[in-house]
Amino acid sequence: MVSDGILISDRMLKTSLPLTVNDPKLLKLHTSLTSVYNRLVKNQKYSTRSPLTDHLILLGKRRNKALTAIRSIIYGMSESLIEETSKNASILYAIIKKYVVKVYSMGYKEETANLISLFLDFDLPANNALLKDLGILPFYESLKTAHLAFDTLCNQKSDQKTEQTVDSEAATDILTELIPAMTNLLAMIELNNQFDPETYSEAYNQLVTYINEINATARARKTRKQNSTEPEVKMENS
Repeated sequence: MVSDGILISDRMLKTSLPLTVNDPKLLKLHTSLTSVYNRLVKNQKYSTRSPLTDHLILLGKRRNKALTAIRSIIYGMSESLIEETSKNASILYAIIKKYVVKVYSMGYKEETANLISLFLDFDLPANNALLKDLGILPFYESLKTAHLAFDTLCNQKSDQKTEQTVDSEAATDILTELIPAMTNLLAMIELNNQFDPETYSEAYNQLVTYINEINATARARKTRKQNSTEPEVKMENS
């Protein structure tokens, strides 16, 4: 996973940094990994579900509840035995039937378009007066407020998606570059450790421990990742 890649590369960079002072070859590999790491950190949000999605679903449900409330109230009044109430409510309910009677089978975009059409009709002076006379104007205003909150967040999510498309890289693509960059750095430290263990053994052993810990975590969730298209961050050590 992307989060594993960020965690292990961060540890590798911090652990190996002191060794680069007197090792130009290691410094070159460290610099290369740092570049890929920074790109991955910058773009990691594009590998996961937008944090706005759950909030948008919640606001969509609130909008539907507000719509259900006013629709049910107007329908009930249209069935009233009080003639004037029934007549006025029937006018409004005909508008509701025109635009949103099947709203729950609509997608977000279609539902929004139909609600906007409903608002345009309900905001006509004659219809707005009926809402006021029937005492249900507050319910209509609550629907408009719920819709505004939903539409605002929907636009924000759309802007976020546009920003992602224009100014980002797919984190999973960067991950395929990160793995060989980490492998190269570790291989160089392992090689150096064979000839100068006094300098390199502590850092090398720490990195082996980090890798084993993260690989164990990855194996533990392997079942949950069976359908994932993300490359697995798995490094082998000697």
